[in-house]
Amino acid sequence: MSAPPPSPAVTEIAAPVLLGVIGDWTLYGTLVVQLYSYSYNFPEDRKTFKLLVYAISSLETLRTTLSGVDMYYKFASGFGSMDRLSDPYMFVFQVSIIGAVISMAVQYFFAYRVWMLSNKTSFWLCTIICTCSTVNATAELTWGVYAHVLKRFRNGWQLKVFSLTWLIGNTVTNTMITTAMLYHLTRQLSYEGGSIFGHSLTKIMGLTIESNVLTFTSGIIALLMIAIFPDKMWYTFP
Repeated sequence: MSAPPPSPAVTEIAAPVLLGVIGDWTLYGTLVVQLYSYSYNFPEDRKTFKLLVYAISSLETLRTTLSGVDMYYKFASGFGSMDRLSDPYMFVFQVSIIGAVISMAVQYFFAYRVWMLSNKTSFWLCTIICTCSTVNATAELTWGVYAHVLKRFRNGWQLKVFSLTWLIGNTVTNTMITTAMLYHLTRQLSYEGGSIFGHSLTKIMGLTIESNVLTFTSGIIALLMIAIFPDKMWYTFP
């Protein structure tokens, strides 16, 4: 006799976690390629920037490793246990703590880039970006604390409020960064015309769009998941 199919409750908890980790490890491969490309092409970059790149890459490596530990806890050693499946376990540390630190560091760095591209005239915009980034990270950390205290991978009103603040804030922050970067790069391009530096600016604009589209899209998908499935955990996948 074949085993009965898993109950909807199991699927609704297990599927977002499983899909999220698969996507996570896939994108980690992209990060490794980007890190190699950066190390090879920019050996003379400023030490501060190199330190930031390698620090974030190290944190991403730790976070990805913890996602594997979380998978083993839920789907191997805890196979068949609903308590293990609904326990946040390492998810709190890899997403809420490490994720908050990484996102805030990256957004602060892009705020600095906007500040420099604007010839140090975008003080208020950069201040708003940094403030929003801090609020996002705080909401993300608080979400993790509540999930850890509640010891469950379910939606309470506390989790919903902080997750919405985190996701909406991140989407708004990334939109401001992308718009500001493209605006100032376009202005620089209009001055440079067809020069070699102008071609470099065109490539930078393409990279800016590409690197922010995935982040922006993930945030929008997560918000849609909350709207469509308000009592489910599908929003954790993107």
